[in-house]
Amino acid sequence: MPNSPTPTDPAPRYPRWSDRLIRQLDTFAATRSRAEKVPALVLTREDGGDVRAPAFMVREYEHRLSRRRGNPHFQVPHAVVDDAELSGGFLAAIDRVGLRFQLTMPSGRLRLPAFHTCRAVLDSERGTGDFQAQQQPILDDLYTALLKRRKTLRACARLADFLGQHLLTGWLQGLVAALIVGFPKLCYRFHLRHWGLRWVADEANATCFLDAALAFCQDGELDREDPRVRRILLRALLTDLRKATRRRTWLSHLWARRRWSFVVLVPEIDDADGPGRAFLGTFEELAGDQPSKPLLVLAACAGPPPDYAAPLGADPDRPNGIADKVFTFLNEGSDEPVRLVPLPAEDDTEGTAKTKIDTHWGVMARRDHPIDWLRPAALPVMAAATAGILLAPHYLWPAPPPAPPSCVTVRTGERVGVTDGSQCDLAVPGDRGKELRDLEHRVAKENAQIPDGRYRTLVFLAPLSLQNGVYDDPPIGLQILRGAIAQQHRLNTGVRQNKMPIRLLIANTGQYFQYGAHSAAAPQDPDVAQMIISRQRQDRIAAVIGITQSRPESLNAVRELDRASIPVIANGVSGSTMVGPDSPQRYFQISAPDGRVAPVLSDFIRHSPAVRGLTSGTPHAVVVYDPTDTAFSTDLRNLFVAAYRGHGGIDEIKYSEKPGATTPENIASEVCDKVAATHGIVVYLARSGVLPSLLNAMQSAGGQCQPPQGTTIPMITESSPIDFQLHPEQTARAYPYMTLFYETTNAPTPDSRDPYAQFAQDFTTVFGGRSADADAAGGFDTVGVVSKVIEDLLPASDDVQPNDIYLWLTAHGVSQYPGASGVLQLDGKNKYPPDKAVFIREIAQPSGTTATLLSCGVLPDRQNPAKWGTPPDTFPCPRDETAATSP
Repeated sequence: MPNSPTPTDPAPRYPRWSDRLIRQLDTFAATRSRAEKVPALVLTREDGGDVRAPAFMVREYEHRLSRRRGNPHFQVPHAVVDDAELSGGFLAAIDRVGLRFQLTMPSGRLRLPAFHTCRAVLDSERGTGDFQAQQQPILDDLYTALLKRRKTLRACARLADFLGQHLLTGWLQGLVAALIVGFPKLCYRFHLRHWGLRWVADEANATCFLDAALAFCQDGELDREDPRVRRILLRALLTDLRKATRRRTWLSHLWARRRWSFVVLVPEIDDADGPGRAFLGTFEELAGDQPSKPLLVLAACAGPPPDYAAPLGADPDRPNGIADKVFTFLNEGSDEPVRLVPLPAEDDTEGTAKTKIDTHWGVMARRDHPIDWLRPAALPVMAAATAGILLAPHYLWPAPPPAPPSCVTVRTGERVGVTDGSQCDLAVPGDRGKELRDLEHRVAKENAQIPDGRYRTLVFLAPLSLQNGVYDDPPIGLQILRGAIAQQHRLNTGVRQNKMPIRLLIANTGQYFQYGAHSAAAPQDPDVAQMIISRQRQDRIAAVIGITQSRPESLNAVRELDRASIPVIANGVSGSTMVGPDSPQRYFQISAPDGRVAPVLSDFIRHSPAVRGLTSGTPHAVVVYDPTDTAFSTDLRNLFVAAYRGHGGIDEIKYSEKPGATTPENIASEVCDKVAATHGIVVYLARSGVLPSLLNAMQSAGGQCQPPQGTTIPMITESSPIDFQLHPEQTARAYPYMTLFYETTNAPTPDSRDPYAQFAQDFTTVFGGRSADADAAGGFDTVGVVSKVIEDLLPASDDVQPNDIYLWLTAHGVSQYPGASGVLQLDGKNKYPPDKAVFIREIAQPSGTTATLLSCGVLPDRQNPAKWGTPPDTFPCPRDETAATSP
């Protein structure tokens, strides 16, 4: 491959989008692939790029695998094969690799018995005479090397020597020496002659290992650099690595810590006779027909690449093009043992890639824990304890203390925690808990129908209750939970090729998400996120869904789940901080953020004929928001004011959702007076749950809040209470002085092909006459998205883990998913669906009929209209100018 001349810059820049490639390498190194044949990756540069960049990236990647500052542990075992430091070809390279793997183990010891045995043969001399006589010196050398590696055998030999010199004589000395020295050696010879390392004999066309050893020992007919000898050594190393990472018995203290891979870094393979090219060539020859997991070879090439390196076949113009292909080959395997990864010629001149690489430490190994070393003793301890319990009188043993409850009553009068609907009750007694109690019974019924065997659990985490003395609209999470239950029922009763039953858990955080995460101000309070994490393995938790509110407390809960490698798919969340640069890595949402909603509200108020018919000129906006609710209300207010200030006047009125703050009675008259004086519109940007309180106060205030007969006060809300959407006729009768507009993520259509229509049928199947809405559609979709990812992963492995779901979402993602809440796309670039469909509807007076006045974004028919409105009054649809950050 031709390349440009080497630049004179002292430090090459990272190629464009190289941080995405590094992230996939981190994931593979930290968790290891299930693929049998993991290809080696050779980095090169497209024409016009700095040819030094691949070697620079490989050398820099070594720092990610080494010790972190202040941490004595390496991240993963790794070795560097550098032509500048080695001489001696392949043998020097593989010796370096084996030694470095043992020295860079994050935890535990690495034993390489097959490799050290084959390597010792190269330094052994054959004897004279028949086969057995020729093999005897080799066998002696191998057993001597074995004594150096096995402390027990070495101690037995020393014990026999000590007894012979000081205590025992005659036949007794010979018996002891035969038992603890001669017998192990006899067994070792029998092992090597009959079944040990049989594959070495196959490589050398011999009948057993000792016969094969005669061919590649020091004075054998095979040279040290013979291709067959190289294959034997590398295959022996791979055999040992597979055993080192294989799942051990439950008595072993090693298996739980060995989830990482072994990485070989070759900064330069341009010297055709160098150790790096020799190691890579041997790997290519061997890995074509032998399993190569759990080894990753990452090489770099400045000149023409090897002929055997198959092109990656990725689209370098797509941000995730190269990273997606690498993810596929590392996790699904490749028929080609070496893949050529051409890096884009363009450099990352803005430094974004370097910043993300420097700040994202994604390669972490599990640390040692004292209990790991107790596992080998678990069997005798358990046997003794069982015998004691069976033999001792039962009255000697006190009754075990009851298990801590999963549902806890807290000082606010609510019950928070986690339940499957039958384990405990999160609903408070009486009518206040009836809705949640009914949903718990429904979830328990659905879960009970899942047969024993494989399933995955989703946890619905949200505020599902109100504090004592609060009589606002019911939590929106209850309706979203209904949608999740409807999807669970549809999936579990349906027939699909890769079906994975879905189990639901309900997790209540209490009002304001108060108990969702650890609180430094009240550390004794329940931490519902930690309750979920503690049940992760026992309940086979795949992901957390719901959230439903943008709050600092909900963000803290997501961060706790992210640290436990549990992905979160949220709905009903719009705060900018939830998808901002500092948002948790494993967080996604299917709802549009404030950065998309605010410009739509602004544009609708400016142009809508319906609004202009109720106002004068460019409508004056009377903004009602909550200054204490920084994550949602204040964020939405800031974005709306920035979008609308250049077009119309604005007044701002503060209204808090928290008891004891600004009451609705204090501001009702002020709101009405400003609207009447300016002939404007109320723009309500606070929580929907406290909107009824404000409307009731306005109705009782009199004065300007009672407009002349035939006129109404216009109000638009970012969201409206559930009952308003489900029962618009009742809403119109309850507030006859008000014409209400509200933003929503879905609007029903008469088209039976609309996914919302199918969702409405599924919802009715479970909940009968209760009406569906956009909030329930969001819960329906979150379960559907996670289920789709799980079933996409099933062909590769039945053991789908939470981190597998996150990796699939970042690498492959979900594209053009026909959701009931709109067409959805989530991936490594988009934490929320770009150009998410947004609708604005009207509840007309006095009939209460509803009409959809604005439809923008990717609609259910997958069209993205350029305009909204009814001709001739049509206006351009605001496009999503915000960019979701990569997780």
